[in-house]
Amino acid sequence: MKRKALLFLTAIVIALPSCTMIDPSSQDTSNGTAGIVTPLNVGIIGTSIGDIRFVPEEGDDTLSRTPFNTFIQGKLYHYKDTYTEEELESLKDNFDLDMEYYSALSDRHYDYTYKGEKITNLKTINDSPRGTPIEVDPFLFSLLKESYEFSLNTEDEDGYLLFDIFTGKLNDYYEDKLDTLGKKTSLNLAMYLSNNAEFSTDVDMKTIQSLVEETPVTKDEAEGLLEFDEENSTVTFNSFVKDGKIIDDVEISLSAVSKGFATQWVSDALLEEYPDISLLIDSGSSSIKAVGQRPDGKAWTIRLTNPLYSEARVSPDNLNPYEVAFVKEGAFSLSTSGYYEHYFYVYDPEEQYYTRREHILLPKTGLSTSFFDQVSVFNEDAGLADMYTTTLMLADSVKEAVDIVNRLDEIYGLDTGMILCFKSQEGNPLSLYRYGIDDVSNLSAKGLPQVYLTEDATYSGTDVQDVDGRKLYVGDYSDLDVKDIDRDKETVSQRQRKCNETYWVSADIYDGFSYLGNKDLSYPDERKAVLYKGE
Repeated sequence: MKRKALLFLTAIVIALPSCTMIDPSSQDTSNGTAGIVTPLNVGIIGTSIGDIRFVPEEGDDTLSRTPFNTFIQGKLYHYKDTYTEEELESLKDNFDLDMEYYSALSDRHYDYTYKGEKITNLKTINDSPRGTPIEVDPFLFSLLKESYEFSLNTEDEDGYLLFDIFTGKLNDYYEDKLDTLGKKTSLNLAMYLSNNAEFSTDVDMKTIQSLVEETPVTKDEAEGLLEFDEENSTVTFNSFVKDGKIIDDVEISLSAVSKGFATQWVSDALLEEYPDISLLIDSGSSSIKAVGQRPDGKAWTIRLTNPLYSEARVSPDNLNPYEVAFVKEGAFSLSTSGYYEHYFYVYDPEEQYYTRREHILLPKTGLSTSFFDQVSVFNEDAGLADMYTTTLMLADSVKEAVDIVNRLDEIYGLDTGMILCFKSQEGNPLSLYRYGIDDVSNLSAKGLPQVYLTEDATYSGTDVQDVDGRKLYVGDYSDLDVKDIDRDKETVSQRQRKCNETYWVSADIYDGFSYLGNKDLSYPDERKAVLYKGE
């Protein structure tokens, strides 16, 4: 049937808590016909239900997996007579099935089946004997080929890669570390409660260095590790040889790109079948794709998350979830990366500042750079946008980030707009600000936070004071058991955020940015955002 241009008539708000909120807030009822918003949802992948099923390892009692480990949904805008019921059901089913299937293909941890047949996925390739051609699905073939080529294109002046798909072992170490953040020492618990942010003991530097030494981290080391046969759709993962040593346990990880790549593939397929489609895909908030034009011809309003708010783990701490907004017309791909979902701070009493560790790692060091809090890019391709933002999170200055984007845009023929967020000194939006113990109020005489003990605490030392019948601990935490700290009471010491959050916005998109009005802020007097027009 001939498809009409689609008009979106009903106001909706799509909340995207991790990165953005897109707010199509106007209505168009010019033809007197009510519009429809049809949700396209992605379910879970179970062990016993559905065409796609995951196969848990022996002893693993997990019953389901969430595709790409996040919530994915689409919203289709249309009139009642734009699609038949059969077409709508097909759209819903295919959106769900494709996202589940692409997730299964790019998973390096689990095996999957499709209608009873084992799926050849990334885990299959990582587990295969090196030098063996493996026939793969076109999606996985393209995903591996394009992300591998992108890795090689991020070589710095010393030959090191910024974006590196061969860091699976390093990623495993950090995943295990992040899984244990709840197991705190008494000092880290006190820092967590008083700073309203995650604290932990540091990574083991010897382990990190050992993992780096067995990871391809330069272009010379990475070249030739993957071979692609277009005619037979095969991928060959070759042995990594370093200093004469064969290292066959290198693992490919595609977590930084697979979700955006899947979003692009799904949107391309739908746009080809339905040229007038109007669809917004929210792939876990970090990858947003507007397919086609906004139905009423107006611009989208995009609210960028305040990283300071997202960092807070104990309470919002009088922080606004959103403070700046961006207006964007037509179709777009928006990708955002930030530290605040997977991070921790390290406190050393000998150091003045806190050290932040996060899940986005610089391959040559095995550590995070931690200059930027959040980066966002607009360009035409959701997969490339995802890889751009991961790479930018590894830059250690605004200048380096600008240079990276200019170089990649020249390679890929794109014109990328970007937003770089980082903590800045009050009154100086381009100066980096780092948290330190001096930011915490009401420190004890030993220069550490003060916390209350539980009513039944077994602590018997002398570093305790009575405050209105409550036990206040003022020691160095060397003699305090974690279980004696009262997690449910307010702490005497609290971090004072003596910083702003700079949003450095490239000049080509700066005019679309603005501060949110006071009526849109939870705490109008606590605004932290500073807009800065970049080059």
